[in-house]
Amino acid sequence: MDTFNRHDRRTEAHGWLVHLTSGTATREDGEAFRRWCAASEANAHAFAEARALWEALGPAAALREHQRGTRGRAPRAHGVRLSRRAFLGGAVAASVAALLMVRSDVFTRGSAPDGDGLRTQVGEQKTLAMAPGVALEMNTDTDIAVRKRGGVVTGMHLRRGEAVVRVDPSRKEPFVVEVADGRLFSSPGAAFAVRCADDAATVTCMNGQAVLTRDGVNTTVRPSQQLAFDATGVGAITAVNLDTALAWRNRVLIYDNQPLGDVVADINRYRPGRIVITDRALAERRVHARFTLDQMGEVATLIQDAYGAHATNLPGGWVLLS
Repeated sequence: MDTFNRHDRRTEAHGWLVHLTSGTATREDGEAFRRWCAASEANAHAFAEARALWEALGPAAALREHQRGTRGRAPRAHGVRLSRRAFLGGAVAASVAALLMVRSDVFTRGSAPDGDGLRTQVGEQKTLAMAPGVALEMNTDTDIAVRKRGGVVTGMHLRRGEAVVRVDPSRKEPFVVEVADGRLFSSPGAAFAVRCADDAATVTCMNGQAVLTRDGVNTTVRPSQQLAFDATGVGAITAVNLDTALAWRNRVLIYDNQPLGDVVADINRYRPGRIVITDRALAERRVHARFTLDQMGEVATLIQDAYGAHATNLPGGWVLLS
């Protein structure tokens, strides 16, 4: 006999969904979720309703709704998937990957630049001392040219990828960062992230300030501000949440109300092969998601189950989503 009424199922379903998006699902949680979904069609239906509410309201609103439904009780710490096929990917896949992988530090440690170029491979992150008083954190698939004068490193050119530059307060010499067709001049003690992908660039300031010079115009970017520019011009300065915008530094990717096509384009930087969305409506669908870098091997399965897509797996890590 089913011991859960409709309210109980709704509460349980929201608990699963809240924990899913936390990015902390374990294999044991995934197995528990599989049993819960398989226990009754009513459970599976309640979870489908919870997912629809989540997508309609967004994580923050759905979480508040869940908390009202639980009358103040803390959400159950369950690992979940977004469909009854959860145990085939997502929560379980992430935990299995974590068990099989040899974990390392967040960044590969380095020292002085090797030659006149710095690179990271797909999925690789690296931190190093680029010059006296200048520290560099490189994200995945990044290519940087090192600028020197008289054998001394004076700056860098981000040709592709993403990096964080930290300038020590004690450094007196300027360190110039070139991004696309712009040049960044920073104050001592400044820290900022730069990104260049698909002919578009962004500057995100963490500390101090960075001044972008482009076409004879100077634009100052201050802490928790981001500036984007491309061939068409420079955009307006926007406020950003640094924990979200630079979550990659903690091996986490966070997407908040972004088109799935943009999410997939970013994820492709972290995994071999390529995920391609062949359905325009699916690509334009706005989503809220959180993935760890350890989940990249199964991220296509996560997206497939979460958003009802159909996946066609091809050799070389290519996946077609429709």
